[in-house]
This record gives sequence, C-alpha cells and structure tokens, in this order.
Amino acid sequence: MTSNRVPVIDLNEISDEQELLPVVKSILLNNDTFLLKNYANINQLAELLYNLNHYELPDVEQVIDQNFTGVSNLGDNLFLEQYIVNTDEQLRFERKCNNANLNNLYTRLFKIGLFFANLCIRSVVLDDETQRNASILQDQYFTEITRYFYQDQSLQELPSGEIFEYPTNHEYVSFSPVGIVTVFPQATNIKYKPSTVSSDDNVWVSVDEPDCLLLHTGSLLAILSNGLHSSSPLKICPQNNVVHLTIGPPLSTTVDSDKGETLAKVLFKQQLDAFPQIGRRYYPREMAQLQLAKSIRFYKNLFSTCETVLSLFIMSRSLGAPVELHSIFPQLSNMMRKKITQDDFLKMVSLWPECYNMKSNSRGELTVGLPMRNVLGTLVNKSRRLVYSEKADAWFEKVVNQSMVVTDVPMVKVGKRRGSDDYGGDGLMGKQKLMSMTLPRERKYLANPKERFMNPEKKTDSQSNLLERLRERERKSSALLSQRQRQYQQFLAVKMKQVFGILHSLPWNKPYTVTYLTGLVVDSLQDSNNPIGLSEAEEILEKLQSLLSNEISVQTVDGGLKVYRWTQLDKDLLSAKIDIMSHKELTNNVDTGL
Repeated sequence: MTSNRVPVIDLNEISDEQELLPVVKSILLNNDTFLLKNYANINQLAELLYNLNHYELPDVEQVIDQNFTGVSNLGDNLFLEQYIVNTDEQLRFERKCNNANLNNLYTRLFKIGLFFANLCIRSVVLDDETQRNASILQDQYFTEITRYFYQDQSLQELPSGEIFEYPTNHEYVSFSPVGIVTVFPQATNIKYKPSTVSSDDNVWVSVDEPDCLLLHTGSLLAILSNGLHSSSPLKICPQNNVVHLTIGPPLSTTVDSDKGETLAKVLFKQQLDAFPQIGRRYYPREMAQLQLAKSIRFYKNLFSTCETVLSLFIMSRSLGAPVELHSIFPQLSNMMRKKITQDDFLKMVSLWPECYNMKSNSRGELTVGLPMRNVLGTLVNKSRRLVYSEKADAWFEKVVNQSMVVTDVPMVKVGKRRGSDDYGGDGLMGKQKLMSMTLPRERKYLANPKERFMNPEKKTDSQSNLLERLRERERKSSALLSQRQRQYQQFLAVKMKQVFGILHSLPWNKPYTVTYLTGLVVDSLQDSNNPIGLSEAEEILEKLQSLLSNEISVQTVDGGLKVYRWTQLDKDLLSAKIDIMSHKELTNNVDTGL
C-alpha cells in the first residue's frame, strides 16, 4: 500500500473487535481517512442511495432554520437537506426528518458510526478519564446527517440509442467535520489529503471506490488525542449527491477548557463556514466576525510570503536597492495561489505601517524595501513574523467586538507632506501625485511650428516601381503569415500533448460532451505558461480525434453537440503521430511558399 492510497480495512479478514482495534490504531497514527471493504449491508445502502438520488426530492416546505436543520435551495439546482440530533437537554434540535429513505439510511450509518467512533477513541486517546468522558453511548451523542441533491434532467440520446447524462462540472468544496468520525456510505467523488503532504499544500488524491464505505476522523478526535492524531479537511462534490453522517459526544462536551469552548460552538463555526448563505440570513454579525478572522489569517500568510520573496529580490540586487512593488506581485500570487494586488499589500501594511520602507521612484512607481536592522538586535528581538502576528491579533481583538464589525482591513493611507521630501504619516507617497509632478508642463502660449505649414515636394514615381512595392509588400505579408501559422502549429502540437494527458487521466469508454471537455481543458491549463481558450481547446480535440481516429470516436447528437468517446490511449503512439504531423505541416508550408 503506497502512501498516496487511502488505507483499506477488509472486513472479511476481521473475525472480532479485538483484531480490528490494532488495525484502526495503526491507521490513525498516520492517516485520518480509511475505507471499509466487504461491508455486509452494502447493497442495502446502495439501494437507499439510488432511491434518494432518483425518487426522493428534498421537501422544500421544510425551510432550513437558524439551527441549520431543514432544506435549503443553494442555487443552480443544488439543494441541501440536513438534520442535527443532540441528546443533551441544554441544546435540542426539534426539526424531524420526514424522508423515510433518509431516516433508514441514517439508522444504518448511525450503527457504523457509533461502533467506529468508540473504536477510534480507544485507539488514539490514551488518558483513561478523557476516554471515558468522550465515549459515545446509545443515549448520549450528537449526529449530523447531511445530504446534497442536484436536480439535473438534461439527458441526451446518442445515435446508437444509448442514453447518457451530461457530465457536470465537478465543483469540489472543503469539508471539515467537527465530531469523532464521519461516515460516507459510498466512497466516490471525494478527495483527501495524503499523510505525506503538508496541510497547507494544495495536493489532493481522488477516491473512487463505489463498493466501499469511507470514514474520516473529525477535529474533536484530534484534540482529544493530545497530538497523537491529526485530521485534515476533505473535498466533496455536492453536485454528485453526496450524503454523510457525523457522530460525536453531546454538544455540551468541552473542547477547550481555557477558552470555555464547547463542541456546540465549534459546530456553529463550522456551519457558518460551510453554508455562508444561510449564515448571512440568520447570523450577519457572526458571519462578519468570521470573515474578518479569515482576512487576518490571509494577511498573516501574505506577510510571511512577502518576507521570503522580498528578501530574495533584495539579495539579487546590488547594495540592497529597493524593489518596485508591482514586480513582486507575480511571485506572491504564485506562492499564495491567489492573485495578489496592490490593495492587498497596502491592507497588509496597515496592520504594521513600519514593517517596510516604501517610497516612490522617479517613474511614480511605489518601491518597497526592508527597514534597517541592527545585527546584534536581531539576536534578542522577536522575529518579524511574530511581531506582525501579534500586531494583527491585537488589531483583531480591538475591532471584532465593535457594534459594527468590518469584514476586511482598511488600506494604509498614502500621501506626501507639503514642503518636505519625507513621506507622510504612514511613510508612503501616492503614485498618482508623484506622476502628476513628474509629467512635463504644458505650454501656456500658442506655438505653431513652421514645418506645419510647409508642403514637402512629392516625389515622382513610375507605374513599375509602384507594382514592385506592392509585390514586396505581399511577399512580406506572406512571410509574416507563414511565420505565424508555423508558430501556431507548434503551439498546438505542444498543447495537444497536454490535452492528451488530460484525456488519458479520465475514465475511458465513457461519453464526454465537447462542452465538458473544452471547459475541463481550459480550467486545467489556466495556470500554465500559455493558457488556451475554448476555441483552441475544441480545435485540439478535433485534431486529436483525426490523428487517433481508431482510438477516439466522435458523434453528433441533436442540436449539433459533439460527444467524444475513446478506448485505452497510448502516449507513445500519440507523440509519434504528432511529430509526423508537425513535420508534414512544416514541409507543406515551405513547399507552398507561405
């Protein structure tokens, strides 16, 4: 079993619980996700899921309430159905589920979740008292059953008579459960983070095991393990009708005794983060606080990244010359995996105005440099990242409980003091003001140069010279056109191999619409050096089909929509055919004189 594959527990090889306990313990020491194979009632679960996906539409009359229980229309034909149960008398959820199939599925998943939740607690919670307090009993628990339903009736029939459904764009969303364990009755359309990858890296591994159940540990188990176990988020695709059940102790369970934080508060924050449109309806103030906390975390990460990027830029320049601000944005955006603008930078600086020396150069561009630091002082002073984090936290604590909660950090003020070369209160100078100062002054008097009124002598020219110039212009235009066509064909040849890699990664012998494929190709290549558009993607698909006509077939359905299907593809065969095609096209261009 490789490190990038999710661990599997084959229940056919387990005879009793005593054998299962060490297996689960060994998995949880390095993983937060595992599969259950050969579960006895997997067929009953599959039947219930089929009924929910095809017959049991969510009851829109049960509008979701402020306890996040009920049904909500999330837009784009996507519905959420969720019910929370808590046995603690302090916090009750009165909304009951009227969906018979969902109730039946809940009962079966509850038995699995109850058994494995206690097994997980015994595996990684070493303190006996903590283990007893966290144990889940038949009458002391909290559960959260969540169901997504995507209503899509767009079916299409191929000329062969086969009916297929348009492949939808898989929009994966982050999912961070807060209980002990979450059970997915079907391990499909889920992505998890391997144990060998940092939680900050954008690396995910897809899980597609329809005959297995998937179990994922929650944040509470990681807290109770006292560092022995850790849990990371999952990514799920709501458009594929995902259903999951989370189980944990009653919501009054204390999570952080120092802060007095209970499981109920942690669940509330998770619900606000997962369903912001519902949170904005019932809890606008709490949503603003949550958004402000996200903004502070973003600027902390941005400052840490700026420290690295700016240090490298300054080291590469002689005498530590300041760096133009706009020149570091591409590197910042690449490392942050988000487009960073000047507004983001100025907001970050506002939390610690003295963190950088900022000026405007002669071209009106803002420059940024590290402040002068005492070499000996750096040995005893706090690190700059720690100082920035403390200042950001102090600012957050100051404004988070105000009557009107802001959702973002204000930008630092820019300006220049009159009559001084020093920079204003925040040590910055506005870009627009400096540009207006450096532009040449307009003349305050009328001036008409004599050349304006002089008519140069027109040169005589013969008809033959005129025709020769026209022919020369045509030859230059043809040469330029030939060069552009050659460059474009070379560009397509490179992109064809990349597009082929995308097709090679998809399940073969399945129908895919050209709309789905072109959108997938454009999204996949948007971060490359030379991204392509929808028209180029469609042209490349047509070229691939003509090159590999025996492997890739295309059919046209009603309305002119093209549907592609392919057998198992060979990369070496494609590379050879692309090289032959490029050589032929280049030879044809030379022979035709283009």
